[in-house]
Amino acid sequence: MADTVQYLMEQMIPELEDLEQKGYFTRAEVKKIVQKRQNFEYLLKRRAALKEDYYRYVDFEMKLEELRQARKAKKHIKGKKGLAEVAIVRRIHFIFERAGRKFRSDLSLWLRWIEVCKRYKSIKQLSKVITKALSRHSTVSALWIEAARWEFDTNNDMAAARSLMQQGLRMCKADEDMWLQYYTLELLYALKLRVRRKVLGLDDLAADVSGEAGTPGAPSAAAVRAVMQGGVARIVFKNAVAALPARLGFRSRFLDVLRRFEYGFVEGLLDQVYDSIQKDFGQSEEAWDLLARRKVDFPASRTGGPAAAEQTEEAEADAAERQLQAGGAEGDSESGPAGPWDADAHAAACQVYEAALTALPGPCMHQLFAGFLCGTLEQLMEAGAGPGAEAAVAAAVGVAARLFGLLQRAHSEGHSTTDTYLTWAEWAGRVGQPKMALKAARKGCERFPADVAMWRRRLQLEQAAAAGREEEQLLPVLKSALQATQPDQAAELWLMAVEVMPASSPEFGRLGEMLGMACAKVAKKAASGGLGQAAAALVGKARDALGLDAARALYGKLLAVPAPGGDLYRVALRIEEAAAGMPPASSSGSGAAAVVPAVVALPKAAAKRVTDLYEAAVAAYGRSEADLWIGYARWVVAGGKGAGKVYWRATKELAEPDGFVAAYREAIGQQ
Repeated sequence: MADTVQYLMEQMIPELEDLEQKGYFTRAEVKKIVQKRQNFEYLLKRRAALKEDYYRYVDFEMKLEELRQARKAKKHIKGKKGLAEVAIVRRIHFIFERAGRKFRSDLSLWLRWIEVCKRYKSIKQLSKVITKALSRHSTVSALWIEAARWEFDTNNDMAAARSLMQQGLRMCKADEDMWLQYYTLELLYALKLRVRRKVLGLDDLAADVSGEAGTPGAPSAAAVRAVMQGGVARIVFKNAVAALPARLGFRSRFLDVLRRFEYGFVEGLLDQVYDSIQKDFGQSEEAWDLLARRKVDFPASRTGGPAAAEQTEEAEADAAERQLQAGGAEGDSESGPAGPWDADAHAAACQVYEAALTALPGPCMHQLFAGFLCGTLEQLMEAGAGPGAEAAVAAAVGVAARLFGLLQRAHSEGHSTTDTYLTWAEWAGRVGQPKMALKAARKGCERFPADVAMWRRRLQLEQAAAAGREEEQLLPVLKSALQATQPDQAAELWLMAVEVMPASSPEFGRLGEMLGMACAKVAKKAASGGLGQAAAALVGKARDALGLDAARALYGKLLAVPAPGGDLYRVALRIEEAAAGMPPASSSGSGAAAVVPAVVALPKAAAKRVTDLYEAAVAAYGRSEADLWIGYARWVVAGGKGAGKVYWRATKELAEPDGFVAAYREAIGQQ
């Protein structure tokens, strides 16, 4: 091991001398570099070398190269490129080469090496790395795509790029990304040909191809014209569909690719994709949704249309050059066009949706149509705040009317879902129709009586419409909601009921009984939130409005239910501690003096009541709730006793006692 490391260190002498002579590093810095490299080399030569050791070595060398470049700029070091300028990058590749031999099956290592090659523009090395990586990972599509992209972008060799893509497809035939990247590659090449014709001033297509290939026997002008019109991309799509015929999402990804190409010949490619979707997925609601949105997603101004045919060749080439620069941006496909309102495109989309409702009259199709109309309304309402507001508002009125008509049809024909009524209520409220919103929510509760979200929305609308008569109008609705929904899902409804119900009402006691029965139906209440939170709110309201005895009676009934909820225990303890004269815990300051209560004389009955509550609370939730143990310890200390026993029990019972130990030391003091 030592001999090998010594040999490697001796090989560094010429480059280190050159770095020192040119002024990149001082003699002392060179010594430190040697020591650091020697340490890394010994790590790499040990029997169980780790991949992280190679990565750390590479990171050190990359930072060293950054420092060299910074000093070159600062000291204005000029002259012919020599060993000092290339040695560090060569060493980085040397480290990766050794790592590749040891961890040849690690894909992340090869991908990282490829990125380093790109960073330092090591073109020849990149070619070697990709070749080696493909020999080890021939079924990884990302490597084939990277290799083809390198040939196309760097070597300007479309034939080699095509060959690599085709080899990759033979190895990864079912990989969607391979097909999509091949499709994108052909579209970019078509644009590249147009830009090239403009730059060279070529009028003869055959001459253009001859220049591109550089060999006799070039393709005919008709063949080149077909390539420039996306003919090869058509073939790629056809083969992709044959390889993966049953994936609608796969075909929609081709639309995402075409969305990045604002050019005339895209219209024909769109026809091919949409025709295949219509032919193969005629019974799919999602396919109809894609077909309906075509005119909106691809307006004539983007794909050419009649105006594109009138473009001059020079204008077409300019457009191609702009598109070629932006064609590789993956992120652009995620966002659809946000152009001006197009009434004709919207009408065409609605016409297709209506045909879809005739062919597939189900809830899913109604929901997709409603989703399209809601998205259109969002855009129009945003446009209504800027220039052209009057036209946007007028269009929004028509779209809203169509949306409400669609939702009414879904309700009448039995094709509604909970989303139907929630959407109906939301948009009716947004366009200033509160009565319609409330009516929609009521219909939704009638159709789906067990849905909590539906009742929640209705109660919000009922409360807004009550205008000071909440008790009179909301109590019957609340009772119906609580009886119709599952208790473990209706905690928010119970909280609304507690808030609305006056403590002086005769129904307040009945509400406590109903809550107790609901708690009994839920096997295990949450340590915080849930029905326990609703029970805590009810007890707190009883304490404030009716007094201590009423609160005790109420929480006594609720605590009789097994595991009634951590929040209920907390509020009961807070009430009893206050009644016993114990001050609440202070959240200000730090250390024991800030939070440990003074010793107080506690009545035996009160002390027993609080202690029993704490014992019940930690028995039910002591494995997870450290704050209950902290409160218990504070209570014991306030009674003049030591909290060591509580501390010991807590560390044994809590699943994660570390947080408790830290909080205990801060609140009570170190044991």
